[in-house]
Amino acid sequence: MLQKLETLDNKLDKLNEINNEKFLFEKFKEINSQIETTLAEIRSNELNDTKKYFSQDELNFFKKLIKKIELLETKILPKAHLIQSFSKYNT
Repeated sequence: MLQKLETLDNKLDKLNEINNEKFLFEKFKEINSQIETTLAEIRSNELNDTKKYFSQDELNFFKKLIKKIELLETKILPKAHLIQSFSKYNT
């Protein structure tokens, strides 16, 4: 589980890099798709896992990821919506 969480953390860092550089919607979509895949794998592992609790390390990692996601959401989401709306008018 921790390995999947670390993968998710790395993907979130890549999203932050995209935000800090020239924002490219295609890169955003690609990384976002990878994040969705990783989340689906985590969810699948969770459903197949018989343990009913998370270790303290896992809980701490979840908290860290939630904070990172909230920060990225406030920074990136407005840009993504703006670019997506412009792309609809160009087609």
